[in-house]
Amino acid sequence: MNIEELIEYSITKIIGGEDGLTKKIDMLIEKHTKKVHFIPIKYRVLGGFLQSLNIKFGEFIETLLDTIISNDPSLQVISDVSGATLTLEIEENCERFIDEYIDNPIKNRDEILKKLPLRLNDLYHKIFLLQNSSGRFNKRIFDVNVLFKANDGTYYYVETKYNDDHDTGKFQDINRKFLKTYAGLVRYFKFRRLEEFKPILYYFNPSIRYNPNPYLRENIEILRGKKLFEKFNMTTSYDQIEAKILQLGEILNKRFDDIMKMIFHRVEKKINRRTPKTLNDIIYK
Repeated sequence: MNIEELIEYSITKIIGGEDGLTKKIDMLIEKHTKKVHFIPIKYRVLGGFLQSLNIKFGEFIETLLDTIISNDPSLQVISDVSGATLTLEIEENCERFIDEYIDNPIKNRDEILKKLPLRLNDLYHKIFLLQNSSGRFNKRIFDVNVLFKANDGTYYYVETKYNDDHDTGKFQDINRKFLKTYAGLVRYFKFRRLEEFKPILYYFNPSIRYNPNPYLRENIEILRGKKLFEKFNMTTSYDQIEAKILQLGEILNKRFDDIMKMIFHRVEKKINRRTPKTLNDIIYK
């Protein structure tokens, strides 16, 4: 697929396909028919749909990135895992160590730069030791963005994010989920050494808010902007994706015209079945 097709696919995935779009429209119709308003309902439904899609823009970018990475011919993507929701096993002490690591970050900038590598390597040691042990394991459900094998034989788990702009609680949750998913995949694939399997938290927007990150290292576990594409010499370049995203309005113009027509048709079909009960229904008719 070319970039335009990947963008179209990602939009469809976020919306949920035709069935998902119909359900969303019906939900908005039900919501807005209960309100008295001078704006005709078809425009309010359209506005509600566009607003929900705007809120999901970050999710769309993340889905698009997953799709682009998963379709890159230069990578050996593990297709039955990438984009899947998996039940993974995490050893009890391993999960506790990850929680303690996240809940007690180093706070001083100089101390982070000095101590983070040792602290993180110690956590990796515990993850590989405990996830390959015969300890007590708990089952956890995780979404896996992308997992692939690079040309040098190393496997990589990539968690994609649009922007590094989350509040403190969400920021902690992202890093906690990232490390626990990684730990679960270590056991799932029976990896024995860090050199076999490495995690990457990728931010499409190269700007840095948490600098330095108290949990992960820049340019090692954290890659931003062009660096992921350059590291793996991907077929699609960062600049190509960025340019197409800037052209999204033009690329998706017909798609949104079709969605608007579908919304208007659906509203008319639904409303005409009803006896007018509100001022808005009367105005619309």
